[in-house]
Amino acid sequence: MPVKKATKKFEFGGLQLELKLSGRDVINIEKRLGKSMMSLFMSGDGDMKLPPANEMLIVLQGANQTHGVSENDIITAFEKFFDEGHAPMELFSVLTDLFQESGFFGKKDSVSKTNSKSELEVLDGGVKDPESVL
Repeated sequence: MPVKKATKKFEFGGLQLELKLSGRDVINIEKRLGKSMMSLFMSGDGDMKLPPANEMLIVLQGANQTHGVSENDIITAFEKFFDEGHAPMELFSVLTDLFQESGFFGKKDSVSKTNSKSELEVLDGGVKDPESVL
């Protein structure tokens, strides 16, 4: 049964946005960007990078669940956000958190080496001498 993801509330230049990324949102955003969303964060050689503001705004618009907020509203809000002294890095941080909460970077694994060993024993059926099975 799929888990319903909570929305992330974000006050952005006078707009109250509710952000959430679904699979459909990711597809639509990538279509608008013309590239993978992962490439927003990584350069060609694998280093982290700050994406251009226009690309971050495309992601913000695509993840926004608040009805009636147009692309022009997002651009106007960004101008206000920027004029209020906020840096694009703050927007990047919001998007990074959104990606993490949405599971875009994958699930966090809390399996320790001890757990991995016991899981392996379960998979092996608890066989003490693996060669005896052959």
